[in-house]
Amino acid sequence: MASEKDIKKVLRKLEYGVYVVSMGKGNDGNAFTASWVAQVGSEPPLVMISVNNKHQSVPILKKNGAFVINFVGRDHESIAKKYYGPAESGYGKLKTADIEDSPATGTPLLKGMEGYLDCKIVDTVSAGNHTLFIGEVKAAFIEDVDAVLMTSYNSKLRYSG
Repeated sequence: MASEKDIKKVLRKLEYGVYVVSMGKGNDGNAFTASWVAQVGSEPPLVMISVNNKHQSVPILKKNGAFVINFVGRDHESIAKKYYGPAESGYGKLKTADIEDSPATGTPLLKGMEGYLDCKIVDTVSAGNHTLFIGEVKAAFIEDVDAVLMTSYNSKLRYSG
């Protein structure tokens, strides 16, 4: 049987996009770098984010019922690193961020990103030490459909729980 260390080593080979998820209201909201993001439905369009239950953003997500997935370009690793860190890394990551309200849910939207998905939370699912927040996409934008986005491969930012 494989050890936990061996399993994590193999799981780190799974490829993911790297995004910044924002939530809350205005500069009092919060944001974190996320890679466990996926589309889970098409009618209506549904996406999910997986969030560690220890993460300070869990209560904000539950209270406000919305999130934005901000798309990070491959050459913007410094932006992803700004919001990267352990689950308990603290609030206030949007205090000095250049943001605007998203068009559908009023959630903080980071300016200068490649695109976004503005989502209303429609369900949550317990998944071990994480919670899956399922959001219906209410608004979306992409600056350039041919833009190369950041991934766990091209950035070396990897999360294995």
